[in-house]
Amino acid sequence: MRVPLIAATALGAGLLFLLMLAQDVGRLGAAFSSLGPAIAAICLFRIIPIALHAQGWRSVMAESDRPGLLPTLGIRWIGESVNTLLPVGQVGGDVVRARLMAASRPRPDGAGAEVAVDFLLGIVSQALFALMGVAALMAVAPGIAASAQVLAGTAVLVGLAAFLAMLQRRGFFSGLAGMAGRLMGERASSGLAQGAAGLDREVARIMADRPRMRRGLAWRLLGWLSHVAEAWILLAALGLPAGLDTALALESLAWAVRSIAFLIPGAIGAQEGGIVAIGLLLGLPTELALALALAKRAREIVVCAPGLAAWLVMERRGIKGLLKSGGAP
Repeated sequence: MRVPLIAATALGAGLLFLLMLAQDVGRLGAAFSSLGPAIAAICLFRIIPIALHAQGWRSVMAESDRPGLLPTLGIRWIGESVNTLLPVGQVGGDVVRARLMAASRPRPDGAGAEVAVDFLLGIVSQALFALMGVAALMAVAPGIAASAQVLAGTAVLVGLAAFLAMLQRRGFFSGLAGMAGRLMGERASSGLAQGAAGLDREVARIMADRPRMRRGLAWRLLGWLSHVAEAWILLAALGLPAGLDTALALESLAWAVRSIAFLIPGAIGAQEGGIVAIGLLLGLPTELALALALAKRAREIVVCAPGLAAWLVMERRGIKGLLKSGGAP
């Protein structure tokens, strides 16, 4: 996987370099410098979306074995940090938070299934968020033609949500175990198949609980909607029109671009290019749209670098020992 990762990183970095090269460096630098206080504000505000997404995750957990919001928030923060800063295809962080959650609870069974269901709800709620963004873009941009340029990307996200939901119902993990069995041999994969079947049964049990699923989806959608405040803060700091419809279109579709570009580590270049393209549809000056994109990238580093460091410390010292000693996030 090293060659594709290196190639994807080089492609994204090259795109970002070309974007910056095409701008007036003086104006871009001045715009970014003016965003210092706004970057600090969105870094502090970031706890709100993480907490809302964490509450969505808690909603699919069994009440008898549900941890408090604070430890769940900490684990969610670490998972987001891993997905943001490491080349893990936007799913490695979910594996990490399943591992951390299993180690932090007296009964670790079910942590993987809960993360799998939460991941599905995250995709479904993000698809709804993206559709809201398309509607907002149609209201702000002149005519349907402008929004048609992002409909294809949104359709991919909606299709992915439907596809994942179908796989979850049909035994997603058993299917993966079957593919692994053909590579590993029947004897080596027998234990894997048993574990996958148990995981699928637990996922199906959670998904059959409609109230839990509705609560989880509602919290996750609320978490996505809270992201709009980040775009609103940055637009206002740049002196640009900061209506909620503009902020919604910019934020939701920027996240859609990031999700679709999951093969590029950190979506570097793709995220910035997407924000510039969406900004053009919204009538934003290119330099200011790119400055806004760079501010979002700065926020990712400031918020997620400590989360990544916390996870590395936990792995080095031993997850269970650190959690029991009170060193958990």
